[in-house]
Amino acid sequence: MNKLKPLLLSVALGLALASTAASAADIVPINFDGADEGYNDPTPAAPVGGNPGTTLGEQRQVVAQFAADIWGSVLVSPQPVYIAAQFSPLGANVLGSAGGTSAFYNFPGAAHANTLYSVALAEAITNLNLNGNVVDISSNFSSDFNFYYGLDGKTPAGMVNFLDVVMHEFGHGLGFQNFENEATGAFLANIPDVYSVYTFDNSTGKSWVQMSNAERQASALNYGKVVFTGASAKAGAALTLGPRTALRVLSPAAIAGDFDYGTASFGAPATSANFAGSVVVGLDAAIPVTSATTTDGCSPLSNAAEVAGKIVLVDRGSCAFTIKAKNIQDAGGIGMLAADNVAASPAGMSGSDPTVTIPSLRITLSDGNLIKAKLPGVSVGLVTDPARLQGADDAGRPRLYMPNPVEGGSSGSHYDTALSPDALMEPAINDSLIGAFNLDITPHLLKDTGWTLNSGTAKIDGCDTGIDLVDDAGLVIGANVQATSNVCLIGAKVRGDYQNCMDGYKTRLVTAGLVSGKQAGKMMACAAKLGK
Repeated sequence: MNKLKPLLLSVALGLALASTAASAADIVPINFDGADEGYNDPTPAAPVGGNPGTTLGEQRQVVAQFAADIWGSVLVSPQPVYIAAQFSPLGANVLGSAGGTSAFYNFPGAAHANTLYSVALAEAITNLNLNGNVVDISSNFSSDFNFYYGLDGKTPAGMVNFLDVVMHEFGHGLGFQNFENEATGAFLANIPDVYSVYTFDNSTGKSWVQMSNAERQASALNYGKVVFTGASAKAGAALTLGPRTALRVLSPAAIAGDFDYGTASFGAPATSANFAGSVVVGLDAAIPVTSATTTDGCSPLSNAAEVAGKIVLVDRGSCAFTIKAKNIQDAGGIGMLAADNVAASPAGMSGSDPTVTIPSLRITLSDGNLIKAKLPGVSVGLVTDPARLQGADDAGRPRLYMPNPVEGGSSGSHYDTALSPDALMEPAINDSLIGAFNLDITPHLLKDTGWTLNSGTAKIDGCDTGIDLVDDAGLVIGANVQATSNVCLIGAKVRGDYQNCMDGYKTRLVTAGLVSGKQAGKMMACAAKLGK
């Protein structure tokens, strides 16, 4: 059996070894790290979560190749895709970065004239090596994070799942990105890109390729109103996203409607059952130097009689969100609305205090001022609308991330954080993600931009398992089967090791309800042939 294979060491070697014959995309990570660093780190490591690597560098290599195998099984390309892979110190809270190294337009087969396509997609469409002996995607991952290198999705508390990060970043390089500067509204070389063809602003009724630079600059700040209009992404959203939960102002009629909001990491999750009622402003004593306002909730509330049994509105600033919530709770309030103190998109609220049990939501400065202007007499509630999707517009098109202010590298080229369940291509890696099995809407979005999705089934050494590589809801069980078979193979020292590895994997799939007993049987019959 094969021993663990390192990533390819040079671009030239990668070009020599890869094949262009297969219909599935041959995605090849190429190790750009130096000796004893990143993917070459010799630090001993015990195999973990199905990853057979015995050094830190080997485990990183296995994850990178596993991610490449999954994406390669999902997408179709007659040309190989080369990814420069390395570890580097990145900025604070930055897990990784990736993108296409070049873009092309007006090539044979392009669906949109005078429109940029990332090089990997352009080569897939043309079956031409457009950029010569140059990598197609550049990827960097942070050397400052405590990553989990298992392939099973069972990430321990306090760690970040490296496979989810790699799947996310490779997704950017494959085309989940625009070539536009959101801060200025300008396209790269003043040429629109295919991602922006489907980026649409509901406020103006224009796609980004129909806008002037100034209009795109404004649209990039239009939180919640910019969506991806591709028909495939819309169909995927309908199968992936849950029903919409809206923060609704019920009265007075003058301001009634749905407001955007951010959630809290502390207290009870806000639901339609626990977040409903009349709104009152929480008043507290001003604290010299630290808190000059009487509406920030940073000291015990002075209007407890009015607050009791109400949703309490306080202003952001001067102290932690948990302190505000605790003061509201102690005064008898049943929920907190924290209004921002600067013009910005709704964001979440961090912090931890196990004694806080009431739910909390965060709203914008403008919405907070709107509510204050109509007090008393404002009532709100969380309302679940099964006819609409969480994180999509009323037409079912997934929202794109357009925070105010612009976040370079994140604005535009991600799904909005409002999506639920969380999506792989949101700007943050969430604990709920299992990128090894679920790519949610993302394959469908890539299909809209020009990629062909692999409609076939997983094969082990040519033997058909009957398990779909990718389904209509973005589940990639078959792609995972092929990637896991490769890992079991490279980690096997004798023939029986491969069979045992696949047998344990089969049991986990069946237990999780990801494959049927019949599918599991066919998979193991194929594995038995390879394991001989």
